[in-house]
Amino acid sequence: MADATELIVEFVNTNDIEGGRDALGTPDLLRSWLTDRGLMGPGTQIDAGGHARAIAVREGVRALARANNEEPLDEGAVRRMNEAAGHAPLTVAIRPGAGETEWRLTPAATGVDGFIGLLMDAVATSMANGTWSRLKACRNDTCRWLFYDRSRNRSGTWCTMAVCGSRIKARAYRARQREATQA
Repeated sequence: MADATELIVEFVNTNDIEGGRDALGTPDLLRSWLTDRGLMGPGTQIDAGGHARAIAVREGVRALARANNEEPLDEGAVRRMNEAAGHAPLTVAIRPGAGETEWRLTPAATGVDGFIGLLMDAVATSMANGTWSRLKACRNDTCRWLFYDRSRNRSGTWCTMAVCGSRIKARAYRARQREATQA
C-alpha cells in the first residue's frame, strides 16, 4: 500500500463509528491532526467551513469505499464530497525526468483546502493506477472502518476477520438457528 493510499485510510479512519470517537470532531482537532502529520503549518487556523468540508470529504471517500465492497452508494455523501473538493483546486505539475516526464496533481490552495486537494489527488491517483478497488469500508454497519483488501481475488469484506467477520458470521448463524427452531 503506497503512502497516498495509507493517507486515505488513516484520514477516513479518524471517525471511529463503533467507538463513538471522532479524532477530527472540532476544527482544533483537525488542525492538530494535520499539523502532527506535517500536512499543514502549525500556525494555520481552520474555520467551521473548512472543518465541515474536510468531514464531507472524509465521509464521501468512505461512501465510495463502501461501494467498493458491494454496498449501496450514498450519492448524497459523494455530492457533498465533490462540493467540498470544489474549494480545493488542483493544478498539474510537470517534471521532466531522465527517461520519462512525470506529472502529478498538486493543490493550488493552502490550509485545510490544500489538504483536501492532496487527498483528492490521492483518490484520483488510486483510481487511475488500479488500487482504488482494493480500498473498502467494512461491511459491518457499526464499524465501516476503511481497509486495504490484500486478498488475491479482492474478496475481502471486513476490516478484520477476527473481529467484524466473526461477529457477522455469529449473527448470521444465530439467525439461521432461530429460523430453524421456528419452522
